[in-house]
Amino acid sequence: MDFLKPKFNEELAAEINPKNGKVKVAGYSCTPDVFLKEMDPTSYDAAFSDWLEQRKEMCLAKADEILELHDNRPRFNRLRESYRRGAVIPFIGAGMSVPCGYSGWTKFLNNLRNETRVSEECLSTLLSEGKYEEAAQTLADDMPAGSFDEAIENAFGDDKDLEGPIQLLPYIFDTSVITTNFDDVIKRCYEATDSYFLEILLGTDACELPRYLGKGNKVLVKLHGKANSGRHRVLTYLEYEKHYGTPPRIQNVIEAISTKTTLLFLGCSLGVDRTIQTLTQLVEDRGHDIIPRHYAFLSISEEEDRLRRRDELVKANIFPIWYHADEGHDECIEALLYKLGEGRI
Repeated sequence: MDFLKPKFNEELAAEINPKNGKVKVAGYSCTPDVFLKEMDPTSYDAAFSDWLEQRKEMCLAKADEILELHDNRPRFNRLRESYRRGAVIPFIGAGMSVPCGYSGWTKFLNNLRNETRVSEECLSTLLSEGKYEEAAQTLADDMPAGSFDEAIENAFGDDKDLEGPIQLLPYIFDTSVITTNFDDVIKRCYEATDSYFLEILLGTDACELPRYLGKGNKVLVKLHGKANSGRHRVLTYLEYEKHYGTPPRIQNVIEAISTKTTLLFLGCSLGVDRTIQTLTQLVEDRGHDIIPRHYAFLSISEEEDRLRRRDELVKANIFPIWYHADEGHDECIEALLYKLGEGRI
């Protein structure tokens, strides 16, 4: 859990008591000279270990608060049963990379609109209807050749500092991982713990996932490709049609990743996009009892109609574990991940 040491170091800020001249660090106090003489790596490691335990207990307590909401606890218990059988694969959305400094899809497209002649109303209408590929295509069509590609690479192609609960993934999921993100955050998080993916499957190559799962191999599936290559990238409408359109290969990909194992959606808004539409159609064709139940850690605001939102997701066999939107996305996701991996981390 070395990725948490920067946070520990922040909280380890030394305070000198003006009355006795002693330095107080992580509950220990002594005069500065004794502190300098006696402080050693063993003391630091012990303090860090204590801090980790305290942080874990705080996260578990927070998770228990979240699980008291709505029908969260029995649903979470079923998810944890599947997790302990090794039957859960995380599906990572843009929200998990936001703490690292990357933009979410909506923010990226809205910012990019400022470099085009596309009206705010036009873009907002497309986004509100879940037409992300069409929105991206509209912007790309209004930009010079190569400019759209450069914008994507600038936004998602550089290696920003790793931050947030996404760094917990290697400690909780020693499995394949699926993502729609362009950035390399997931790959870098696993490599930071000396854990590596056997293969990286791009776009329609995701159809090969069941074969790797059958061999017990760990792979990273990047459904939308990479930021620095347009070859397998899926963001605009034309790119979608090229890779997933005719014949409609998106059904084959979604079937490959969703019918053999349980998915846990993290950092995904789960609006009415093509992934959800295709999952919904697959459930309609196959039936709820045939497709594995999938889960999501999902925020809900007081203004949203929670039951209507639930009804939309259940059509795709996705069952949400809710947390309040005003309580902090990162803190709630971290707490629930600690709870899911309790006994392992």
